[in-house]
This record gives sequence, structure tokens and C-alpha cells, in this order.
Amino acid sequence: MAAGIQCWDASGNLVIDITGRLQRIIGSASLAGGNGSVTDARLAGGTIWFAFQPSQIWGFQNMDVSRPIFSVAGTTISWTYSGGATTQNIQIQGIMFYGIY
Repeated sequence: MAAGIQCWDASGNLVIDITGRLQRIIGSASLAGGNGSVTDARLAGGTIWFAFQPSQIWGFQNMDVSRPIFSVAGTTISWTYSGGATTQNIQIQGIMFYGIY
């Protein structure tokens, strides 16, 4: 049985057809600075996606901030932080949501 969303306009024309790949959130991980990873066997059930949401708008100290850089291998999503230019480097913290579609 097919699943998804289809919408038609007032004239009966199909304008939205999302029947093949709907995203599903599987989990989240808190990034508090420092490298890390999350492994979840449920990620094997489709194509992996992830989204990072910073926890706050950070104050720039000499414009030296490090953002997380993500990579995927199998059912593991890993992150490392880019290097800082000064001793006042700030690693951006937040939440990563992940799932499959």
C-alpha cells in the first residue's frame, strides 16, 4: 500500500505529490563542544539525513568560532570541530537531529 501526501488545486490538478520519500526523525544528540559520534542501527533502514541547530546565537570573540563538521559511515554519524585560530576559540554547541528517508 502506497503512503504519502497528495494535494490538488481547485481545478483538480495535482500540485503536491510526496509519496516516495518522507523523512522520519529517529533521534537527536547534544553537541556540547568536542568531537563525538552517535551510532543507531535504525539508520540502516533508509538514506541518512541530519540537521544541526545551534543552541544560541553566539557572541563572536575575534571572529574565532569552530563549527561541527559532520560525516556518515554506515550507521554512525560523527562530528569534529574545525580548528580555532586563537586561544579564544568558541565551539558552537547545539542539537543534531537525525533520521532516514
